[in-house]
Amino acid sequence: MYEVEFTDMNEKKEDILKTDIDEFDQLFANGGIPNGNSVLVAGGPGTGKSTLCRQICYNLVIKGKKCMYVSFKESKERIEKSMKSFGWDVKRYIEDGNLLIQKIDPLDILRMKFGSIGGSGSAAEISYKIKPLIIPKNFNPEFIVVDSLSAIVAVSTTKEKNYRVYLQELFGFFEETGATSFLITETEPIPTRYSDTGIEEFLADGIVVLYNIQKNEIRENAIEVLKMRYCRHEKKIVAMEITESGIKVYPDKHVLINLK
Repeated sequence: MYEVEFTDMNEKKEDILKTDIDEFDQLFANGGIPNGNSVLVAGGPGTGKSTLCRQICYNLVIKGKKCMYVSFKESKERIEKSMKSFGWDVKRYIEDGNLLIQKIDPLDILRMKFGSIGGSGSAAEISYKIKPLIIPKNFNPEFIVVDSLSAIVAVSTTKEKNYRVYLQELFGFFEETGATSFLITETEPIPTRYSDTGIEEFLADGIVVLYNIQKNEIRENAIEVLKMRYCRHEKKIVAMEITESGIKVYPDKHVLINLK
């Protein structure tokens, strides 16, 4: 049964972004995510966060949609190699301009915005003039991935205020673009919180949690739509696996997790 986070009952199908991971889309009453939503993709190591986001990118670009993948960790070459290992050869879509992969040093982000890691008064005064991400002129992405917010946190420990300012501007920036955005955050394997500061959870329209559960001598993956504004969605944790061809979700297979 679907439950309502906040629902426009007159929501039209064209206002939905279908990820074309069919069983994942089935977790939403209208068969996809409301266009323009900013969604946290939270989970621990090995849960498939990046794989989920890259698979959605591939599914969209092969339909002619424009996507931007911003990495604060991996190089463009490693991301391409990772995608190709699942059978998603994205080289042609990068060349034809539908997929943009950017590798950005998070230190550069903070220096550009605030002048230094610690920040300075003069830099803070002009910070608002600098966009939190750079989108090339005439490139209008419908889907944006940030991998990951935790990398920004790691280099801003001396000035948490800078991260908070950046975060608020980033979510505002996504709203301006109109793009649907997925922002990866690192958590414990069985998280009780879904972001580094908690502000992310407040600002995000949605939270998708990926789990890596140890049962005896094996680990089992699972997925949950914890929150999604403007959309009815399943309120249960369901089985998921990472196959040779990508993420596979099993909406009818409920997974019980001890969240203590």
